[in-house]
Amino acid sequence: MRRLPLALIPFALVASLLVGCSSGGAPAPATSSPPKGDLALLAERIDQRRADLKTARFHTESFASDGDATEVRNTVDGTLRQDGEHVAGSMAMQVATGGQTRRMDVVMVRDGLYVHVDGAPMPEGKKWGLYTGQNSGEVDALLRGFGPGATVGAELDYVQPRAALIVGRGEEQLDGVPTSRYELVVDPMKMAKVIEDPDIQLQHTQLAEYGVTIAAAVWVDNTAAPLKAEYRFELNGKVVKKSTTRFTDWGKPADITTPPAAEVVPADQLPQ
Repeated sequence: MRRLPLALIPFALVASLLVGCSSGGAPAPATSSPPKGDLALLAERIDQRRADLKTARFHTESFASDGDATEVRNTVDGTLRQDGEHVAGSMAMQVATGGQTRRMDVVMVRDGLYVHVDGAPMPEGKKWGLYTGQNSGEVDALLRGFGPGATVGAELDYVQPRAALIVGRGEEQLDGVPTSRYELVVDPMKMAKVIEDPDIQLQHTQLAEYGVTIAAAVWVDNTAAPLKAEYRFELNGKVVKKSTTRFTDWGKPADITTPPAAEVVPADQLPQ
């Protein structure tokens, strides 16, 4: 089987980040092809509902592999708040790779990313590194693992009318809530053309060149609020990357606070 370069699996960069800091249910029944425009309408309704509700809690589980022996598994729990195009969030991440599991805490706000890594050497009295646009390259690489939007809930980025098609639709109970489940197939080359970030754009171009296929799914309630979203990358019939996010408590108060200033150090002052 052709081995997939780790550069195409963003979450695999978690390992290098840690070193730098410290040293599905049954498929829904398919229906006939929906009329043209259904995906555009669905995407619009989801975007509007997210904008109206603004806040949610989330649980994300991700898996990435190079198609051979290297694997990275992640579990992320937290809270998000969306204000226009900006997404703030507070999350705890469990990262498992190479037989080791590490915990990271991340707070995303407008002025940067606050990151705490268990066991990482820090200056006396400091617990958090603050990454800004000038020095956030490593953390940006980590967040790209969420998907094209490089942030929480980026599985929903694949609900993209210019790059995807609905191939199945059905009704499904999700934790007792009636939902509509939409199955999508995504063209990675077309997706690359609608992505602005040049690194993520290049990744999707390479996915297309390597023959990786992308499938996605989204579950929405009767108000179009997304309750679950996922994507799967497959190479030669094997899943090499998958991410699933469950959303709860849409519209409820979300407390996203930055760490105390006395515990924070700029990332460029962290021990190397």
